[in-house]
Amino acid sequence: MTTSTVAGPDLAAVSALVGFGLQPRMRPLDNPRYRDLLQRCRSERPFRSAVEALAEGLELDLIEVHAVEGLILHPRHGSIFTYRLADHPTLTSKERLILGLVHVAIAARAYPYPEDLEEDGATRIAIDDVDAFLRHLIGKLQEATRDSDGLALPHAGLDTAWRFYAKLTPGRPTASGSRLTRSSSQWWIAEALRWLVEQGMATPARAHGPGHYLLAHRFRLQVREAASIPAFTLLNDLRRTQLFEED
Repeated sequence: MTTSTVAGPDLAAVSALVGFGLQPRMRPLDNPRYRDLLQRCRSERPFRSAVEALAEGLELDLIEVHAVEGLILHPRHGSIFTYRLADHPTLTSKERLILGLVHVAIAARAYPYPEDLEEDGATRIAIDDVDAFLRHLIGKLQEATRDSDGLALPHAGLDTAWRFYAKLTPGRPTASGSRLTRSSSQWWIAEALRWLVEQGMATPARAHGPGHYLLAHRFRLQVREAASIPAFTLLNDLRRTQLFEED
């Protein structure tokens, strides 16, 4: 069935639903119109086809129509909705490498096994855990650079990024003692998690104490879309090895 069966007011409804999906912090349970449109997308094939067609035109992949998370869209490479660290106006090239490494490490730390990416629900993670994982990674990479074999890295950017990260202190509070500074590794992890919160992919888990976050199912789906990238594969392998050694 084609999208031509959807016309008039329904086209406005389709556009409205995609608009809701482009606001990742909005949840259907908090918005009756969003909830109703989402239900139509789940139950009416012509309406769903029209939503997919509009997303296609905007270079977006419709990943899932989730009752709690809402319409989950993934921008394709080159889409106007694609966020790139290179587009961040306040980051130096060095800082973009560090932040990129941290984002991949969060994903690898949270989802070490393929089946982790198939589950539904939130995953808890802590800034300390991500930092410890990255320090472990750096130790392994430093060992590899001293070996004649070496450890094959997927690209030069990752090699540069971990060397930058290794020079950061784990945590350095400001003069007032209340906040971390940009020269600390945990500041960059917190920055990455803050961005995930802004994108509706994480929420602070205050009940577990400062520095704890819940990664939403929406984040898991985005990671699943990018799980084949070499950097994630390498960090994922190292995370699984770390878990095996800890048993």
